[in-house]
Amino acid sequence: MITEEKSFLGLEEIKNLIEKAYAAQQTGNYVFFSCSNYAARVLAMKGKVSENNEWDKKFEMETYASDIMQKYNDCIAYLEKLAGEEDDN
Repeated sequence: MITEEKSFLGLEEIKNLIEKAYAAQQTGNYVFFSCSNYAARVLAMKGKVSENNEWDKKFEMETYASDIMQKYNDCIAYLEKLAGEEDDN
């Protein structure tokens, strides 16, 4: 869990990102995920990759960023939407 004292993504957050990226891929979308000790990066495209499509969303969560939690939550929410997991409320 990300806390004020810890300004990086922990193992649980990385696992969650991988699970959400996988779920979005399984519903026919294209998701690129990479992770290093500098940043976690997620690129998502609704539907299949083609020359006519561009990336819908790009999320880069740098370890030093003050808004890392907001970017993480936005990324998770978008991946859940692609996977059909979003809450309709």
